[in-house]
Amino acid sequence: MSRRIVLLFLLLTVSCTKNSLVYEEISVEELYSCINYNKVSDPNFDSDDLYAFWDIFVADAKCSMINNPDYDKLNNIVDIYYEYESAALFASGEVLDYGAYAASSCNDEIVRVGIAFRYWNDINIWQKLGLMYHEFGHDVLQYAHSTNPDDIMHPSSPFANTYNGFIESKNRFFDKKFEGINYIDCSWYN
Repeated sequence: MSRRIVLLFLLLTVSCTKNSLVYEEISVEELYSCINYNKVSDPNFDSDDLYAFWDIFVADAKCSMINNPDYDKLNNIVDIYYEYESAALFASGEVLDYGAYAASSCNDEIVRVGIAFRYWNDINIWQKLGLMYHEFGHDVLQYAHSTNPDDIMHPSSPFANTYNGFIESKNRFFDKKFEGINYIDCSWYN
């Protein structure tokens, strides 16, 4: 009897391990970028420091764009802040219907970006970079929305959620090679 139990146990063990899934890690070659994004992928990176994203954008623009702009010197005032839902708004079931917005697109001296706090906490680091580049695209480069959902400037883009996806879309962004590129009309501003 004990022999049968041992055989049954061996049979179950062999058949279970035989059918187990084997996961193989597939390495993906990371695309080149002129700046190093290791800082943001570090688990200790404070993604709540919104000004860190401005610093990354400035460094990236400087090495990615043909004219090497120095936006931290061109824009005298940088104001990046969270927007919070009030308790009354939240209790009513209403939520902010945007992830972020650029508030000074036609003023070359000021960068002002508001971030919906709840939305910010629901997206990963590559999507956060995409969102910030999108708003800086409005505020600094005066880009309007594009038509391709894979582009940073698409109005309802979920933004690339991987390193390579972000690099591809930000390269099109800085090279001004994205579908439906157009600019915000600032003729009314002055």
